[in-house]
Amino acid sequence: MGKIIALLTDFGSKDGYSAVMKGVINKISPNSKIIDLTHDIQPQNVNEAAFVLWASYQYFPKQTIFVTVVDPGVGSERKILLVKSRDYIFLAPDNNVLKYILSYQRILKIYSVENKKYFLSNISNTFHGRDIFAPVAAYLSKGVLPKKFGKEIIPLTKPENFISLSEFKHKLINGKIIYIDRFGNVITNIFVKNFEDINKIKYVLVGEYRIDRFLKFYSQSDNSNLFGLVGSTNLLELSARNMNASEILKVKIGANIKVVMK
Repeated sequence: MGKIIALLTDFGSKDGYSAVMKGVINKISPNSKIIDLTHDIQPQNVNEAAFVLWASYQYFPKQTIFVTVVDPGVGSERKILLVKSRDYIFLAPDNNVLKYILSYQRILKIYSVENKKYFLSNISNTFHGRDIFAPVAAYLSKGVLPKKFGKEIIPLTKPENFISLSEFKHKLINGKIIYIDRFGNVITNIFVKNFEDINKIKYVLVGEYRIDRFLKFYSQSDNSNLFGLVGSTNLLELSARNMNASEILKVKIGANIKVVMK
């Protein structure tokens, strides 16, 4: 029985790119179970993909193979990483998309995927998802050992941590926005344990906006004013009930925020 292969790409659904990857996988490993994590990452948005992968992987069965193809450097000299952690395997370009995984998973080995024995015979310069990622994932699912795909390396990608509110000792925290979901909720890199933790915040500054209301859940708000809460990933989230908070704040991923403590 093949292992679970979870696909995360920026391919969308208009073209056949993600379906072709599944076809390649099933051709090599027909017993593998393929799960679409998402194919709607904004084109080339590595930071968005990094968050979605981190927010999702821990809810999958152990030994799941995560294939992330958000790859602005496709065809260049960038390496493809095969990361073996204690519980999972991750395939991704060496472009920072694994920055949270390297920080929050116990990493055992990291390999550079180079063994063409496990690639398709004709390698396109523009579609490594089909020609390299998909077949490598399929062979991994069939039980080929990670070390068969290439040599161990130290990647260019560096681990990135979130800022823990409970461990921060200063009154001012400089943070940033790392994700905006389809509802317009703005997710930051500020880690909070619980609602009591978030109550240590006096206010959050985002551009010209000052947010000083903190609630436990969305419907607690009776109007469209901005508020903060502990999101499902235990990160500080900025929201507006039944409205798009990112449009109100006029922000994108990567925008800076300031958190002022009581």
